[in-house]
Amino acid sequence: MSTTLFLAAALMAQAPSQLTVPAPSVPASDVGYGEIMAGRPEAAIAVIQRNGLARAGDPLALINLGTAYKMIGRNEEAHRFYHAAATSDERFDVELADGRWIDSRRAARLAIATLGSDSLLALK
Repeated sequence: MSTTLFLAAALMAQAPSQLTVPAPSVPASDVGYGEIMAGRPEAAIAVIQRNGLARAGDPLALINLGTAYKMIGRNEEAHRFYHAAATSDERFDVELADGRWIDSRRAARLAIATLGSDSLLALK
């Protein structure tokens, strides 16, 4: 996994003034971020499934669940979760590790675009 590029995004509870949709405050531990960053996708899947956020349509949980499935080579499931995030009624802005802010639907589309590569998108 040393060649894997992690594009970490931070979900901010307080959105900058140029953003129109404030992000909800969801602890990173609830969306499996730590497990993904530690290279433990099975643990991330268990955390995300246990808390019910993906079933509720939370884009962060859906994207991270997709990323965890991608990490174990289950790209069809990954695509399904990324697509659900991209089409979710819920949406908000997330900050990428490089400081850029993007809409959660765009983050999901970026995740879909990584399916053919070693890159991973994990939201915090």
